[in-house]
Formats: sequence, structure tokens, C-alpha cells
Amino acid sequence: MGALVRAALVLTLLEPACLLTQEPRGRPTVAPAPSLHVQFDPWRMNLTWACGDNTTAVQCGMWTRKRGPVTMRLQKLRCHCAFPAAVLHQGATFSVTANVGPRPVTEELDFANPGGQGTAARNVSCLIYRADFMNCTWARGPAAPENVQYFLHIRDLQSGSTRECPYYLRDAKATHVGCHLQGATEFRSEIYILVNGTSPSAGIQFFDDRLILKTIEIYDPPGNITVHCNASTCLVQWDTPRIRVFLSNLEMEYQLDIHRQVEVSGGQGNQYTFPKPLPRAKHTVRMRAADSRVLEWGPWSQPVEFGSEEWLSTAAFVSMVMLGTLACALVFLYLFYRFVGVPIPRVKDKVNNDYLTDDEIIWEKFTPPAGKGDTEEIFSVEEVEESTAKV
Repeated sequence: MGALVRAALVLTLLEPACLLTQEPRGRPTVAPAPSLHVQFDPWRMNLTWACGDNTTAVQCGMWTRKRGPVTMRLQKLRCHCAFPAAVLHQGATFSVTANVGPRPVTEELDFANPGGQGTAARNVSCLIYRADFMNCTWARGPAAPENVQYFLHIRDLQSGSTRECPYYLRDAKATHVGCHLQGATEFRSEIYILVNGTSPSAGIQFFDDRLILKTIEIYDPPGNITVHCNASTCLVQWDTPRIRVFLSNLEMEYQLDIHRQVEVSGGQGNQYTFPKPLPRAKHTVRMRAADSRVLEWGPWSQPVEFGSEEWLSTAAFVSMVMLGTLACALVFLYLFYRFVGVPIPRVKDKVNNDYLTDDEIIWEKFTPPAGKGDTEEIFSVEEVEESTAKV
């Protein structure tokens, strides 16, 4: 009897525990999201992911600090997408959205610039000149080790061709700090540059950028500058400078320095007319050129002189003729009044005390000789009053 009671009590205490360990009925289990195994190749700028029989990618995207979000829609059965113009040295976030069976899946991948902070090349800049030459320069990163070495790679974004710098410029420690190359005319309109580095002491970050070539090209000065002047105007003419790609006259802009700076559109046919300046001993003009859409001015040409020697000889001749004519006229007038002309009455000098003497008549000088003068008789007339007689 006691054993039966103890068994009933144990069953009563174990029933709630059994209820707690049982799985709830009717609730489905959730399987973990499948991974797409997203990977990114920074040199090829290619984003890839795993493709299965039941996986269909819908879109891929990228976010960078310089360009913001970029999204591309994908075709079916595609397992990669490319970002050839991405600038990544500040980091990026990539994303892929795909349908795995009936279920949409989005996976993100954060990309960081590998290497130590402050080891990448700084102040990177490039310049195209004389149509076919390009120079790029940079400075050593402030945190880069002494044994760092940098390398420049260039990719044409239109053709996809790549090349490494053929000739490096070195500093005192033999570190590459610049690049000189020939063949810039082979590039189309835009390039991607990458300056990466190596060191046995530490990891080196890279620097990359996109360059629009028309914004970094400096044109040579116009050639064959000539100036022709007539009586009223002067005409300046020149030849278009050599440039990397063909541009129409409307896309060219010029500056002329003729005492004041003048900007001239190439649409005027490589010529400029201005009023002829007053004659001067010497006059010069110089020019420089640029793309009218960018206005990155090139160097000035050598000054071209005009209007100097010819004007000096003419002016000297005219001056001598005028001076000779004036001298002859003065000599002629002097001789005429000296020998032929009537004396000119003089103005009386009333300041001198002798001016009265000149006007006096001395009568003694005009006394006639005796016997030849007229005798003057003098009569005296006396008035006599008549007396009155008394009777």
C-alpha cells in the first residue's frame, strides 16, 4: 500500500517537467539563410558569388564615399559583376541580391584598404603635355617605412588595356616618387590609375583614382604666329597647336596678350583683328591655348614683334622733312623783311625818360636864312570913344 502511494506521488511531480521538454506542436522550424560566398577582386574590379542550380542573381551594388550608391540589374545565370571605374582606396561596401529557390537573399561584403594607415602614396597628380607625354608624381606616405617602394599601374577604361610605368623618378632614398611615359595618344578619354606599394616591414595601402584626360592635358602654344597691319587694323593669325585628340575650332580657346589680355574663341578661324595702335617704337603679341570646356591654360608662346623698324624709319624721315621746311620758311621771312620789306612801325617806349625828346620840335633848326623869309608887319588898333558935346 505504501509503495503504491509513493509511485503515484512521483508520477505527479514528473508530469510538469515532461510537459516543459516537449516541442510545441504545429510550429515549423526555420532553416538558416544560405550563404552566397561573395568575393571581390580589387585589381580586376570584379565581384563574384556562388551560383547553384536554384540560385538566380537579381542585382549587385556598391557604395563608396566618393560616388555613393551604384546599382546594376543582372541577367539570369550571371554570377559576377564588374565595377571598372570604382575608386576604392577609401573603402567600399558591396552587395548581391539573389533568389535561392523561392527565397530572396541579400549578402553584403565590406572591403577595406589593406595595409597600415598612412602608408599609401600622397598628393598623386598626373599631367599630359606635348600631346603624347604624361608625367605622374606622388609623395611618400607619412607612416610608410624607409624601405617602401611604390608602383604605378594604368588602365584605359574604354579599351581595358593596362600598363605599368616604364620609367620611374626616384628620390634620394631610391623610392619611386614619379613616373614618365610616352604614348598618351593611345589612351581614349578616361583612365584608372593605381599606385600600390610593397615593404618587407609592413603592409602598404594603395591609392587609386579616375582621370578624365581632357582635364589634365596642357596644350602647347599656337605655332606660326603672324601679324599684318594696314592703316587702321592689325590681323593676328596662328596655327592650331598639336593636341592628343582632334578638337574642332569651336572647342578651342585662346588668349592673346597685347597690352591687355584678350580671349578669342577658336570659332573665329584662328585669327583676330584689332584696331591698329598708335605708332610706337616696339609692339609685341604672345598667345596660349586651352580646351574651351576646361580652360586649363598652357604656357605662353614666345613674343612676336611688329610695327617697330618700319615705323621708326618712316617717322624719322617725316620729322626731318618737317624740320627742314620750318627752317627754310624762317630764313626766307628774315631775308624778305631785311632787304625788301617796309620797316614796321615800332611801339613807343614810354617807360624811358627820353620819350618826350623824340617828339620835340627844335625850331632853331628850321630858321630860314636872311632875306629869304617873309616880313611880318604888325599894326596896332586903338578904339577911340566918341565924346558927347553939350549945347
